[in-house]
Amino acid sequence: MADEDLTHTFTELDGNGDGLITQAEFASAMAERGEEVTEEEVASIFSDADSDDDGKISLAEFTEAWHRAEPTP
Repeated sequence: MADEDLTHTFTELDGNGDGLITQAEFASAMAERGEEVTEEEVASIFSDADSDDDGKISLAEFTEAWHRAEPTP
């Protein structure tokens, strides 16, 4: 996925537009997409992506985590 597409996806997940995704915003966005995620799944995603441990995911953290999770050819 291109960085422009990642930025668009990030913006969709950032419910209040403050440039950070909270666990509540992430869970809400997934529910709106019809994808149910458990609290444990959200916690696991944030544990991996939230590199500065502030409880929120920035665009830089989101992009880095996305690229780590991409399968290598």
